[in-house]
Amino acid sequence: MENVVGPKKSYRHIVYAVISLACPFIAYGLISLYQQYTNDWFWEVQKKPGPRDDADKNAMVMGAIAMAVEAALAIVIGLFIGLLFAGLSLKRRPRLISFGSAALLFNLIPLLAAIVYFLSVRNGF
Repeated sequence: MENVVGPKKSYRHIVYAVISLACPFIAYGLISLYQQYTNDWFWEVQKKPGPRDDADKNAMVMGAIAMAVEAALAIVIGLFIGLLFAGLSLKRRPRLISFGSAALLFNLIPLLAAIVYFLSVRNGF
């Protein structure tokens, strides 16, 4: 008797899609850890007893803006990496309605919204 083995099922496309969905959250988690340890002065100034002078207030505002920009850039990088993994998922199993296309939309919609907002503000619409 011959043993006929069918094609081996691969779930690699689902793994790529899950990684794609997790990329922005992983990026935000990593940048949060980075900011927590590198910006100790920011958290210590807030705990400082007594009234704060103008230098402390300005340093806190500039530090908060810098941390927000770092977090936004980390999320954007995470979205781009997520797009790459969603593309790999769709390359493995190209379907219109699939987990890979949902991951692609999950990563693409925030980027498109940010691009549209930037262009509308820039052009004055």
